[in-house]
Amino acid sequence: MAIMAESILSGLTPQKLYPEGRALNPDFLVGPRRVLLSRTTPVTSIGSCFAREIRNYMLREGYNYLETARSEGRPSSPLGWNRVYNTFTLRQEVAGALATFSPHERFWELGGVIRDPYRKGVEYAAVEQAEREIEEHRRAARAALTQARLLIMTMGLREIWYSKSDGSVFAQVPPAGVYDPELHGFRATSVDENLSNLEAVHALLAAANPELQIVITVSPVPLRATFGDGNVVINNTISKSTLVVATHEFQARHPNVHYFPGYELVTVGIRKPYERDNRHVRRRVVNRIMQVFEKTFVAD
Repeated sequence: MAIMAESILSGLTPQKLYPEGRALNPDFLVGPRRVLLSRTTPVTSIGSCFAREIRNYMLREGYNYLETARSEGRPSSPLGWNRVYNTFTLRQEVAGALATFSPHERFWELGGVIRDPYRKGVEYAAVEQAEREIEEHRRAARAALTQARLLIMTMGLREIWYSKSDGSVFAQVPPAGVYDPELHGFRATSVDENLSNLEAVHALLAAANPELQIVITVSPVPLRATFGDGNVVINNTISKSTLVVATHEFQARHPNVHYFPGYELVTVGIRKPYERDNRHVRRRVVNRIMQVFEKTFVAD
């Protein structure tokens, strides 16, 4: 039986056999070449903080990265959606740009500052300013999502805080001065829920921009904290595993969706990838990941 097993294994390509020693490196994770863009292709990104790293790299390297708005109240980030940590807020952002998103709990007011619960770090001096900027953001996001030929989506978390009123999901933990256990809830989400959100996003994008190609990846940045039961490291493993399974199932359903192993590159393929906080990816590692991205997807 052992001889038969070895005979079967010998017929497999190197990519089918788990690599030993230094053969486990970024080059091993370079996938089949699929040219999706050149330096002039309109491209944008949305997702967790790793999407911001992608955006910074592309702007620095001269890609045609779309930033269609620079409006008040908005942090410096792709199109003002800042960090979109989970598939629920991703779905809300795309729906707000291409359809409708009208949550019951529209603003948080704290210490004389108006906060947008659905976009992390976005603050205003007055409700009038907030309403004006939200409409500007909606138009800018729609322009980017309809003009882009490539959208890079990075998935981050499965834990969510939400409104018990209508189920809308917040982009941040409700602050102490706002939190009300009668109005706000926390839970961890399932593979099926995350897949359903991705399917809804795909349907909206396909209707508005049929030529759009999508690259999806799971952020390698671990949870900073967990609000669920148990250990943060174990919950992070569950969270990332949930998202990896959902994104692979999503990719398998759609020929215009392509999985990129950003998570695997950091957690397995590159030695000492994190800063001292064991969470944020070192600059050299980001550059190495983007080199693998270019080898896989970029024409030149």
